Amino acid sequence: MNKFISLNSVILFLFPCIILFICLNNHSEFKKEFFFPFFDGTVSVSLIGRQDYNIFFFKTSFLIYSILSLFFYYSLSNFLKRIRYKNNLFLIGLLMNIALVCYLYFLGNNVFYFSDLLRRLSIIMYLLAVLIAHFSTFLFLKNNINKIQKSTVMNINFNICLLILIIMFIFIIVGSPWINPLFDYPDRLKNIIEWNYFFVSLLFYVPFSIIIFNY
Repeated sequence: MNKFISLNSVILFLFPCIILFICLNNHSEFKKEFFFPFFDGTVSVSLIGRQDYNIFFFKTSFLIYSILSLFFYYSLSNFLKRIRYKNNLFLIGLLMNIALVCYLYFLGNNVFYFSDLLRRLSIIMYLLAVLIAHFSTFLFLKNNINKIQKSTVMNINFNICLLILIIMFIFIIVGSPWINPLFDYPDRLKNIIEWNYFFVSLLFYVPFSIIIFNY
């Protein structure tokens, strides 16, 4: 079971990275410009996702991703319960992916007057839920570190998970003024934080996959 969860964890990292790379590349080709939003912040995830040449692929792919993510947290939650570790990871994963689906629905959809606001609230709820899910997962690792095969590789991956969580908390703190519509938050800085936060949150699945594989 842990090997299967490990594989799913790797997929949750690779799948969205490929989606975003394809959409960003399409946007670059259409605009005849090179974009590297992790540092220049010239485009947001939502901007490239709602373009006519990307929106169907973006929405469909991330809908599939939400199903994979929900299945991952369902499997992980059941696995932890089997080893007598109480957790709410499936509930957190469910709320997280409901927020993602809501974001996808409102992306490029102006049916409602408050569509942009609802899209923003959905993505904020998703990003916070990801942080909570990773923190809950890390608590399991911390509380069960003695049951994991001790080695330099395992220690490194455990510390990488901790470092990723710290970075995510920093991004949340720095980016929190963006939630306030009265605060004039620089768009480029917001985009830089958004891209890096999302990538780092995905990167968490890589060291976790190595740890759970050896559990």
